[in-house]
Amino acid sequence: MYQKPLVGTATDYSKKKNWLTLPKTPDKPVDLLFLYPSSCEDPLADTICSVNNLIMRVAAKKIFKQEASAFEPVANIYTPYWRQVNATKLSKMTFEEVDEAEWAEPRTDVYAALDYYFENLNQGRPYFLAGHSQGSRLSYITLSDYMKEHPDYYARMIAAYCIGDSLTRQYLEDNPHVKAAQAADDLGVVVSWNTEGPANKGKPSLVVSPGAISINPLNWRTDETPAGPELNLGSYVPHLLDSGMDELPFRADAVIDTERGTVMVTDPAFEKYTITALTGMEDLESVFGPASYHGCDYSFFFLNIRENARLRAETWLKRA
Repeated sequence: MYQKPLVGTATDYSKKKNWLTLPKTPDKPVDLLFLYPSSCEDPLADTICSVNNLIMRVAAKKIFKQEASAFEPVANIYTPYWRQVNATKLSKMTFEEVDEAEWAEPRTDVYAALDYYFENLNQGRPYFLAGHSQGSRLSYITLSDYMKEHPDYYARMIAAYCIGDSLTRQYLEDNPHVKAAQAADDLGVVVSWNTEGPANKGKPSLVVSPGAISINPLNWRTDETPAGPELNLGSYVPHLLDSGMDELPFRADAVIDTERGTVMVTDPAFEKYTITALTGMEDLESVFGPASYHGCDYSFFFLNIRENARLRAETWLKRA
């Protein structure tokens, strides 16, 4: 039985229009379910954005290319459109208010999409769960609540990439069936990090919670062992207005700040790519801190994410 009653009437996922990506003929042995991050930036929309909101749908397509496409060579990708908290309201909401809103209609839609996927589309294949930011927040809800009630589905999960929102020690204590990734090839685990610069240390961030933990996306360690840029297969920066990305002439390093529980990029050359600098929205500093690379959680390590998913999929299939 779920922790809370579902809120409202779910989106109908038997309709193709409610899927951003829906493979016609899955040609890979593994799947991936992707939950896009906050894409509704409509000041005229309600706090819970309609599933049909055009601004959200256009932005979700753009973000898919910049994030979920990392997994395209590895998995058949299923991406539902889902109601979510309007990004224009987030800066005025407390963490508790955001959490309450996400447990309402967004959770109802995500669960309905999962039900339809497992009952009609998955056909017993192993799968990844992946998200970013608000999509990762809904992934954590899914893992703690939905998957607890569906252990048969959970048993086929290769890994969950919950990037851009905190996996915490308290969450793991409260949900002992959920395990944090400890290496590059462990299975049935949560892979998580938030990317920041040193200037964010001690600063509040909406996505960095007390007791957060991360795994290093370059050396796949959970301690403070630094990973130099030579381990990075390519760093990119997403375009703000279209789905393109620019490859940078230098590559991000990564070291875990175990006290804060985030991945630090220490090279000052990356400071021009903070979320505040990329968007030109100064008010985001109060939301994410002065040196958050939240908009580049995927793109700084894009090809390393791809290769890690490939490794985990191959490890699963060999084990099977």
